[in-house]
Amino acid sequence: MNSLLKAPLAIAAAVLLAGPAWVATGPAWAATVIAAPPASVASSPAAPQVGTPANVLGAPQTGPTLARIRRSGMLVCGVVHDDDDISEADTHGNVSTLGADYCRAMAAEIFGDARRARFLTSSDEPAALRALRDHRTDVLFGATPNPVLGAVYHVAYGPPILIDGQGFLVANRLGMKSIDDLAGRNVCFINASPPEQILYDALEPRLKQRENRFPYSERGEMEIALLDGHCDAITGDISWMANVRVSFNKRAKDFSILPGTISTDPLSPAYRSDDPQWSALVDWTVWAAEQAEAHGLSHDSVGAAGQSTDPVVRRLVGTTPWIGRALGIADDGFARAIAAVGNAGEIYERDLGTGSSLQLPRGQSALAGQGGLLWALPVEPLQ
Repeated sequence: MNSLLKAPLAIAAAVLLAGPAWVATGPAWAATVIAAPPASVASSPAAPQVGTPANVLGAPQTGPTLARIRRSGMLVCGVVHDDDDISEADTHGNVSTLGADYCRAMAAEIFGDARRARFLTSSDEPAALRALRDHRTDVLFGATPNPVLGAVYHVAYGPPILIDGQGFLVANRLGMKSIDDLAGRNVCFINASPPEQILYDALEPRLKQRENRFPYSERGEMEIALLDGHCDAITGDISWMANVRVSFNKRAKDFSILPGTISTDPLSPAYRSDDPQWSALVDWTVWAAEQAEAHGLSHDSVGAAGQSTDPVVRRLVGTTPWIGRALGIADDGFARAIAAVGNAGEIYERDLGTGSSLQLPRGQSALAGQGGLLWALPVEPLQ
């Protein structure tokens, strides 16, 4: 788990996660582009027409959060971009593009236009939770579920969008293939950090010979030690190590993340706990993306999904009216989201997996039916 009870840093300068083609009039804090959506996402041939459907405006159940967002014309999402060697409150790497895509999915559901998403980036989770509590953001994509912090910041957590966990980045020249091969190796970590304690609690009991421990006070210093061969392995959440490996540039190919983890560290959306309808809409944005993947509903196929004989698909795309109006969106709101950003698997592979520079295997972040830990509520008929 993250060490989130440390004194948080000030909220970093707000930045846009969307490229110029995605920018619409909104809050004045939007300043710097840090990631643009792929062309296939920005201009989907299956995407519906921009605009709020009339049946959404007339929906009988529109909670305060959704009503305020519609009045503003913009969905504001918080994301965390941990700055190396500045914030030690977070152990995750930068996975802000993943959260940004789920935010765009929600904008498509609410407005019929994924471009109506803006992003407030914070340097660590406590700062992002403060922004959420203070109504500067509507939802935070990328929080570590923590009931204590939930009580402190008056927030609740939705289903995970990523199952992170502590693993090991190792030098390929040493021939290590599994975590068990770390016996007797020089393993480096950040002193007095959560990964250090997990190293003692979870790694040592499984090794035949204890690892050699080398603590560092700064991440950058430790990364250089790995490059120079003073460390055989460094440890931390695998999302962070994937970012570290990319930073090695031409030498990235000389290092690998060992299969498996010694902890489970989920990343979820967070929202204020005072609006049940909004909470349900955030949760179902995640679950709908996962159910779409499980039932073969993708960015490319959603346009023709109305002809499907699969009852789950028909409910997801609104051919059979389902829970859309109860959530305050159109019956085809989830279809709009999938047309904009794809299903859960497509989002992951584009942002973290084979379609990204991180090349992070999906592992535990796969659906439960695929050997992972992500599980979605069933898309059942309303009683």
